Amino acid sequence: MKILKYLLPYVTITSFNYYFAKDAITFSSPIFFNLIRYVISSIIFLSISRGKILFNRDVIQLAVYTTVSSLLWAYGLLYVSPAESAVLSYTMPLFSIPISFIILLERPAVLEIVGVVIGFSGVILYGLPLVHGLTLFGSIITIVNALFWGLFTVFYRKLKGYDPITVNASQFSIGSIILALLLPIHHNIDPNPEFYIGIAYTSTLGGAISFFLWNMMVKAEKIPKVTVLSFSVPILTTLVEFLLYHVLPFPIQLFGIFLMFLGILISRSRTLLS
Repeated sequence: MKILKYLLPYVTITSFNYYFAKDAITFSSPIFFNLIRYVISSIIFLSISRGKILFNRDVIQLAVYTTVSSLLWAYGLLYVSPAESAVLSYTMPLFSIPISFIILLERPAVLEIVGVVIGFSGVILYGLPLVHGLTLFGSIITIVNALFWGLFTVFYRKLKGYDPITVNASQFSIGSIILALLLPIHHNIDPNPEFYIGIAYTSTLGGAISFFLWNMMVKAEKIPKVTVLSFSVPILTTLVEFLLYHVLPFPIQLFGIFLMFLGILISRSRTLLS
């Protein structure tokens, strides 16, 4: 599997990203949190690209979709746990596959469709205990985030002919401007060591590097192949939550995780057997 060298570090980094983000937004607004992340990530990519950026309609759309996704993800984390956020965010394949078909004309294979359906049914089962109170509100926000994640994933693929460093430098630079304009809406911050640690992780490993790895995966393979593999992140995130906080999912959620794993296996069965 040619994307394995990107997938393994991506899954590991992203699984912990939810916990560091949760700590950071406890002490700052989601807008301020993401602005710092985007500025740091843009500095990293601009320093590598030597200040080179792209500015066209596709890049602007990519930046808008990415920024909206990041904001909704962070606001959702105010109401749901890191593991819940991970699972709900990974409803993304349900959106990205039809969007890629409409925009890129990428037709998924039968096994990939079956894998997504089974994996998504696992997401639904996992999410059933979350449908109440503020957790329901946070769940809805997080699922809308998944829609925008699906959109910017497709635009990463659409821009595959460009240098990914330059694409990310452009995306984060434009996103930083958008977030700076939104900052007056919600700008509170109460910095402390937990906030700084959370920002450091989510801006570097969970920011610049994870976006770059995701970009490289969708650059290398079609959207349906990559997005089904993404179900491995909520599986690992739930395991991390159990190891760190001894929070055991409900039986129906454990069955949901099993279905997510089964969906990955089925969607990749032809690759694994070849």
